[in-house]
Amino acid sequence: INRYTLLMMPAHAYTARAMNALFESPKHMKLWAAVFVLALLLPWVTSAQSPAATKDLAGMLRAQLISAESHAHSSAALDWPTLRDFYLRRGYHSVWLNATTYSPRAQQLLQTLWAASDEGLEPAAYHLSSIELKWGSESLAERASLELLLTDALARYSIHMQTGRLQPKAVDPDWYIEKPKVNAVHLLPQLLAADDFTVALSALKPSHIAYRRLRGALAQHRQLQAEGGWPVIPSGPRLELGSVHEQVALLRARLKIEADLLEAQPGDGVLFDETVGRAVKRFQQRHGIASDGVVGPQTRAAMNVPIAKRIEQIKLNMERWRWLPKDLGKRHILVNTAGYELTVMEGDESVLAMQVIVGQPRRSTPTISGVMNSVVFNPTWTVPLTIAVEDLVPKQLHDPTYLQSLNIRVFDGYSADAAELDPAEIDWRRVSKKHFPYRLVQDPGPGNSLGRIKFSFSNRFDIFLHDTPDRSLFAKHARALSSGCIRVKQPQQLANYLLRGKKTWTNDKIEETIASHETVAAGLSESLPIYLVYWTAWVDADG
Repeated sequence: INRYTLLMMPAHAYTARAMNALFESPKHMKLWAAVFVLALLLPWVTSAQSPAATKDLAGMLRAQLISAESHAHSSAALDWPTLRDFYLRRGYHSVWLNATTYSPRAQQLLQTLWAASDEGLEPAAYHLSSIELKWGSESLAERASLELLLTDALARYSIHMQTGRLQPKAVDPDWYIEKPKVNAVHLLPQLLAADDFTVALSALKPSHIAYRRLRGALAQHRQLQAEGGWPVIPSGPRLELGSVHEQVALLRARLKIEADLLEAQPGDGVLFDETVGRAVKRFQQRHGIASDGVVGPQTRAAMNVPIAKRIEQIKLNMERWRWLPKDLGKRHILVNTAGYELTVMEGDESVLAMQVIVGQPRRSTPTISGVMNSVVFNPTWTVPLTIAVEDLVPKQLHDPTYLQSLNIRVFDGYSADAAELDPAEIDWRRVSKKHFPYRLVQDPGPGNSLGRIKFSFSNRFDIFLHDTPDRSLFAKHARALSSGCIRVKQPQQLANYLLRGKKTWTNDKIEETIASHETVAAGLSESLPIYLVYWTAWVDADG
């Protein structure tokens, strides 16, 4: 089906097969959407409505809602409870059409639904095939059915945009941030009452700059896909600076497609020169690979991931953004555990960023949110049960002085007056996760596992951010090394930012407090939302 054939088709002649064929062709999508909406508008007469016709349509809507079980409007079920409640509240008056007229809002809705693919959603999920089949019918029953389809499409699209299409746990079992709650019955009247319906629809999408950047990346990758994607780099030798090989020419072409290698940069086609090396490093950095500038198996595999899979990856991360609250806070902290990075955001601007160490695979950091409320200098560390039993007890059994060497004290329980015990006198062979009547506390100091600064925030997993005495680990490329908490590379810089609203907590005061070796907690003048998330695709400020 080409664009010229399509323009000539009458409205009732469009078929679901034609729509699906065009839906699968990205370069035709926007043209088809415009043609489709225009064609739907043509058959409708904009004459004045008779009260009888309006009453007949309201009666038919009521009848169809009452006997909904006997009506199949599309392959996907409609949200009948929402539709019944919505139309009951408005006395069964139609939203989109009367007996012979068609609301301009319907055109705006259809344009938005056809553009749902721009948001990483599937336009087919919003009854567009069924809407097309019923459009132009003179049957009162079909018109009522069309009215319900349009309303259900709006409700479904609104919910998908504000809370996501998928259930987070089905994608990420470690996701514990509660999805936003949306009541479609309350939301729909607000959208329909807006002065500018199109603006109201657009406002449903996440407003965060990271989402907007992903949206742009999705469009770019779809354009690349329409142009043929990128070539496969076959198995071959290790390619590095100085290599001369026919695959280098193919490598250059691959790197140019995503602008890792600029088109204007000259060079011998089969020579792996410094320009190619820098381009390879840029590709590696973008894909979470150690940036050594060498094309080995891991880099080759990343280059050969099909563009369709990359597009799905972008779409999934756009979906993850829809699972978050619409308002993250004017100032907030984002920790991307997949990218090993912490970012402090003020509006759309990143004002502080640093490397982090996150939970190892067997003790992964959960996806959670909370409110940062205090900074603790020279903290003690109460050892979690899992770490005590699995990590420390075996070493204590091997070396009876092990706990003491780490300045870890043992108490008989968790009460404030619990007695301190001699770890050498405890039979550690008798303890387990089910039977561990002790509390292990590490004293403050340079060897404390939390370092010199701890950042507390509300969450049910007792996860927090903290310093670390082992600074060398930040030199590693893959930094999933902790037992779940987040180790930050620049804790004093983060503390300075968080306490900047308290005049007494200058940088000198912070350094003086750390040097005192005394445990001191400083509350924040303004609580700060924090989100520990897992993004596998993102776009930085450099694009």
